[in-house]
Amino acid sequence: MSTDTQSETSREREHSTSKSRSGEDNHQSTGPSTSILNLLDQEATHAFAGLTPADDALYPDAVSPETRCLDPDPQSLKDVLSVLPQASSGELWATNEFVGVDGTIDIEALRNVDGLDIDTLETSTGQSLSEIATDASSDPLVRVRDHQDIVDERRKALCALGFDVKFRWQIASDRYSIINPQEAYLPIVGALQQRGETEAFGWASYRDWGGLLKMFVVCPGLEHTVTASEAPEIEEDADGVTTVSGANESDLVVYGGFETGYDFRGTQTLWAKPILYFPETGTIVPDTGKRYTRRHYGRATDADHERANDRVPINEWWKAIYDDISDRLVKVDLAIRRTRAIAYDFGELPFDAAACYRYWGVANRYAEAAADRATTLASPSSRPTVYNLQLSLLIALLDEYEGSWASNTHQEYLEVAGELLRKPAMMIQLAMKEHDRQTDEPEERVLPASQQTLSDALEDVVDIPGIEVDTEANLTDGAAQRLHDRVQHRLDDIEGSS
Repeated sequence: MSTDTQSETSREREHSTSKSRSGEDNHQSTGPSTSILNLLDQEATHAFAGLTPADDALYPDAVSPETRCLDPDPQSLKDVLSVLPQASSGELWATNEFVGVDGTIDIEALRNVDGLDIDTLETSTGQSLSEIATDASSDPLVRVRDHQDIVDERRKALCALGFDVKFRWQIASDRYSIINPQEAYLPIVGALQQRGETEAFGWASYRDWGGLLKMFVVCPGLEHTVTASEAPEIEEDADGVTTVSGANESDLVVYGGFETGYDFRGTQTLWAKPILYFPETGTIVPDTGKRYTRRHYGRATDADHERANDRVPINEWWKAIYDDISDRLVKVDLAIRRTRAIAYDFGELPFDAAACYRYWGVANRYAEAAADRATTLASPSSRPTVYNLQLSLLIALLDEYEGSWASNTHQEYLEVAGELLRKPAMMIQLAMKEHDRQTDEPEERVLPASQQTLSDALEDVVDIPGIEVDTEANLTDGAAQRLHDRVQHRLDDIEGSS
């Protein structure tokens, strides 16, 4: 993960959210309807509660009213999906400026093309340039056969009427077969209705007029409560391994859900994966289970065709994802307890909390905000747990991030928090390895030479000064390994309050 703060800052600017480009900025003075305004948003976040307008759903009482991406008057999921492109593949054409409308080739313009050796061309063909041009059958519009063009007919129509709206995207493949977002995502409504999740809520964030999307769907029916440990203890034994159990713990409510997205601007996959959502803080951690992907070929939403070609239709994903989340929620307790049992002692480590976040690739603005929160809530302040560190990063993003929530930069920061939960030992080593790479003084290096290859085995970090592990210290070697193995399979990105 890069620590180039200047580079990160540049990416933030690249993904920064401009105000909605609908309204007077993007259309003629004749005021279009609200639905048309939605189509003209270059980038936006649309919140939803309930599956259809008939559900008239509200957010659960457990959800913090200050949670970003929620709306006091949310639409339904079905309404939000209607804003997405009604996309289809189209032929892509390029203009050849050397050919006139009547097909006549501009000979003199060809001779002035820098780097084009006309003499060699004439010698090798045995013809003059005029003869070659006369024999050629040229057209001012040239079919581009190694790329696909994706078109949203509604936006194309608005463009024809003079509205400043993008309606085409290119994919670098001649085998690309577009998956229409509305056709792929509307079956979510039916799948959740069958599971009784009519009060599902979330948000869809898109950029580039819908060319890039990330959507989060939270299912309150998939609720789980993580109970707190009884008493906090902090003790250090003769080997320097510190016990950090029960510190600042409280009961924690978590909802299951899933994230999904696509990118029409160069990738060829529509994807979805489970998430965990913590209503008290509004934080979310991605990648908590199997990642479902579907490349853009075949007939993705034609169930019979896909089964005949040994592929699972997208329409069947959503039930499988829901069931996957439901199964995994029973392991949330173990994951939470593990993250609360590993602490960083920044009084002993050769770097502070903000530098640690930067070592993980987080831009300085969010690194500073997350570090302030993590150390303020920790007890003692120099000793935040992994649970605290990842939660503080997520809240810093909620409070501070001004870029698009559909951007890859925002997703990368969420993934950092996810890695802290999923692979805490590896992240410890990663931060130390980055510290050692940046330091000029050999005596300031902290990662032993034997640990230059990153792993997520807790036994590789318990002896590192500044890292404190509790849970494994009171287990036999066999029990510790079994716990570790279960965590690797089930530990999937959690957070809450520290």
